[in-house]
This record gives sequence, structure tokens and C-alpha cells, in this order.
Amino acid sequence: MYALLFAEEVVDRGALRVHAREEVYGSTLIRACAQGDINSIKALLVGFWPFVKAFETAIDARVGRMPTRPLVQRFGQSRVRAFFNEAREAVREMKDEEGSHALLWRRAADEIGVELEESSVVPGVAALLESANSDDEVEFFCWLAGTEYIAEELAAYLCHSPAFNGKFSSGRWVWGLAHLMDEHEGPSHLEIDEDLARAYHPSTDPAVVGTALFSHIRRCEKLFGEAAADVGHMLAQEIV
Repeated sequence: MYALLFAEEVVDRGALRVHAREEVYGSTLIRACAQGDINSIKALLVGFWPFVKAFETAIDARVGRMPTRPLVQRFGQSRVRAFFNEAREAVREMKDEEGSHALLWRRAADEIGVELEESSVVPGVAALLESANSDDEVEFFCWLAGTEYIAEELAAYLCHSPAFNGKFSSGRWVWGLAHLMDEHEGPSHLEIDEDLARAYHPSTDPAVVGTALFSHIRRCEKLFGEAAADVGHMLAQEIV
């Protein structure tokens, strides 16, 4: 089981969760989904599919190339050796779960009768995908954390909307339920993401690191809001 390198919280998670909620609630597309608008629901599923599909691949690619030198210099050889075994296993677990989440996203699309491959990548989603391929470890793990905040708030909002859930043949959004019921033994994915981002940050000053991580995660959340706007503008009127 992954043991956190840092015991104390370095970012204001409450504030980041509020910001994520604002991006979700403030989205015209997502509000229309909550109201049961079928074109908006289809646009959400089609428009964000390239990102959902790529999420697993991005995590998988990172497992084999997590650099050790900066951590050895900071924490020492023996601690880093044990840490890396745990960290790689934790990242693999994330990859496996996101793979199953991608299957649930596809299942939801099947239930509502929409083909996921029928649209090109809109600019906002392309920006999210670009962040997923960052070579900067701090930025990458902050991107994972930002994605977790958004996914949890999106699921919490839409899974409690009868008008939205009623559009699926099962009467529920299976992808959202998986995020609502996500339970982990030990630290959550969000805690692991932030722990790894902090470990790779060159500063040892908690205030400096906290400010940097908050900025990166907040940027990721904003990108989701911009992506939702693009999906709404470019796809909601096209999909019938």
C-alpha cells in the first residue's frame, strides 16, 4: 500500500473543490445535461471521449519513466527504493481503474445510443490532452489531481439529477456512480497525485510548493471548463 511521503496537506483542497464545483455548475453544457437535454448529454459523452480514452494511456506511459534521481537526492536511496515500488503500483492501480472507467463511459454511450467516434477533438479537449503529455512531473501529477476534482464534482452533480439519469436505459449513469463510490484502501488517488507532485517539486518550502501545486491544479480545472464550453458550442447542435 502506498505510504505518503508527506503527512500534512500542502494545498487548500477545500478551495480547489469549490473551484471544480464552480466549473461544473457554471457550464452551460453540463447544466443542460442535468436538465435532461438529450443533445447535450450526447455531446458530453462524445466530446470528452478522446480525453477519457487517453487518460489510461497517459498514466500507463508514465509508470515506466518516473525519474528517480531528484527523489534520491531529496529522500535518500533506501527510502526511495521502497517508495518507488509503492508509487509504481499505485500509478498502475490508477491506470487499471481508469481503464475500467473508460469502459463505463462507453457503456453509457451505448445506453443512450450515440457513437463515440463520430466527432473530431474540439480545441478545449485538445488542450487537456496536451497537458496529459507534459514531461514535467509536477505538472503531470497536478493534472491528474485536477482531473480527480472535476470527475468527483461532475459525478456528484449529474448522478443526483433524475432528468439526466432517466435518459440512460439503465436509469443511471454508470461512469458517475463509479466515481461516487470510489473507495480505496489507504490514500485516495487525489492524495497520491498531490503527494507525488510535491515530491517532484524542487522546493522544500511548503508555502512555495503549495502555491505552485494550487496554480497547476486550478489551471487544469479551468481547462475543463473551457473544454465543456467548446463541446457545447461545437457539438451540442450537431448531434441528434
